[in-house]
Amino acid sequence: MRKRRARQTSKRSLPYRVGRLILKSHLLTLLFGLCIMGYIVGRQAPSDPVAMPFEELFQEMRVTSYRDSPSDSTARFVVELASHDRVFREYDVDSRRLTAPEQGRTYRRAISGTRYAPLLVRGHVTRGFWLEIPDASAPSLLPEQYDELYRTTLGYVKPVSVLTSWLGILSGYSIGYRIATWDHSLANPAVQKRVLERPGLGRMIAREAWRRVLLEPVVMGREADAARFAALRGTQRVYTNFFRLALADSNGFIPEESARLDSTGCRHESRAMLAFARAVQRAAQDTCDLTSADFGAVEEWASLLERDGRWPYGAVPALGEDRTRYFGALSWYGLTPSVAEDRRIWVGPRMLVRSGDTEGFVADEICANRVGCPLAWQEWMRNGSSLSANPWTAQFMGEARQFAPFIELGQRIVGSFRGGS
Repeated sequence: MRKRRARQTSKRSLPYRVGRLILKSHLLTLLFGLCIMGYIVGRQAPSDPVAMPFEELFQEMRVTSYRDSPSDSTARFVVELASHDRVFREYDVDSRRLTAPEQGRTYRRAISGTRYAPLLVRGHVTRGFWLEIPDASAPSLLPEQYDELYRTTLGYVKPVSVLTSWLGILSGYSIGYRIATWDHSLANPAVQKRVLERPGLGRMIAREAWRRVLLEPVVMGREADAARFAALRGTQRVYTNFFRLALADSNGFIPEESARLDSTGCRHESRAMLAFARAVQRAAQDTCDLTSADFGAVEEWASLLERDGRWPYGAVPALGEDRTRYFGALSWYGLTPSVAEDRRIWVGPRMLVRSGDTEGFVADEICANRVGCPLAWQEWMRNGSSLSANPWTAQFMGEARQFAPFIELGQRIVGSFRGGS
């Protein structure tokens, strides 16, 4: 009997001792209180239990192109769907099937594959500026222009965001918030199953993956060399304006130019031009299913422009009226190649992004159109969006969404004070 009582006393004493330790330790009390606060904030956050977390789904999406054998003329494209860097499904663009992710390293993908990492938003700059290119005596961009171009001043927000994230995890606030939002989080297997069962999901995945491949040629990394920056921006301008032309070629410039290239012997460039234009027009139609050919057309056209700066110089008409008319048409569509004498470059509104360890920006020219704008970027692109207006909100909303209610509360308080004054 005494042994039984002693055993029951020891069992009861364990939770008692833990509770007493929590009450005695101010640190544990603080952690426990912040966990409860995070849970309350998470439960009060607006959420629709029926809504699909497509923004979260496509934000961490990865795209891979590969060839089954080196002799294959076309590449295959596979889309990886992930949550918190963990891939839970793969979508084959051509077979239109969702399958479990392949385990381990795949030889054919590692050797002949190209991976497109997610483009994570750091913020949105809503105004542009003229970039002055220095002469040969100063090959690098000026420090103030470099800071303005890439908004390195946002760097001081990043340590704060990282610190708050760690404090949130250590304090229990993030844990409480994630527990409260688990019912509609993509990390929840039940939510993943509900999303994957949605009709027409494959078409949405293919379109979002195609946009990722489309944006890759216009991702400008932290480039400090002035001459290289000018050359890259010149190629990106031709690529962007040709994309716009492919969407609305009312004068028939593309088929006419393609026929002219074919007549001069540039058959590969002619086919690449037509294939890219067809891929853009197909992507503009929500009723058709994109295939690997539509992805490959973007890769082929982008690599052609990157190699030559534009389509072949050898196809330019000789001196005379035809040459003047030809360059006049290119100038009208914004497709004239850049020259080394250009000393001023217009850099317009842009999305600050991070791809892996690389930080840079993507100009708004392509993503301002719904055909080329990723779903997770649409809120940033709206005029007057609170995400674009405040760099603090940009960083916190991108990396620590659980603190967004406090930031929004602070913005409302500041707004009320300004309105009162």
